[in-house]
Amino acid sequence: MKSAILATCFLAIGSQAVALSCVRPDPIATFQTVAAAPEPYFVLLGVLETGDSKLPPSIRNGGEGEPEPISGYFRGKGLTKQGFTADFMRPLDLQIGCAGPWCGAAPGNVDAVFFVRADQDPITAIAGPCGGMIFPNPDQATLDALTTCMQGGPCSAQTLQ
Repeated sequence: MKSAILATCFLAIGSQAVALSCVRPDPIATFQTVAAAPEPYFVLLGVLETGDSKLPPSIRNGGEGEPEPISGYFRGKGLTKQGFTADFMRPLDLQIGCAGPWCGAAPGNVDAVFFVRADQDPITAIAGPCGGMIFPNPDQATLDALTTCMQGGPCSAQTLQ
């Protein structure tokens, strides 16, 4: 009887300890990743208007697969060697990604840096459960560091320090 109770306790503790473990996203590391990717990417700064009521919760009960893409409209600028200077205003979908009950989140109607594939139609921003492709409320140091990366200058997390 004691061993059955002990086993039940271990199972209960173990199941509560299971959680999504993510490395903290970093826009400079993401820039390096997409710069090395074979696919072309846009680095955008602006607001993706989706209507907040369409955004699913970041933790869900049940549910299989990915939520349906959410149609939106992006208003902002694209990154060039001179900084975020290229007007970029067009429809842009948002795809929320999930890993089990944990889902990505996207900022509603706030400035953010978005890394999106340029060869997709429609262009789609990905909000994965661990983040890494959308960075809300970037500070000027981050924007300057991304510009330096785009110019071919030093491009590492240390450029933000």
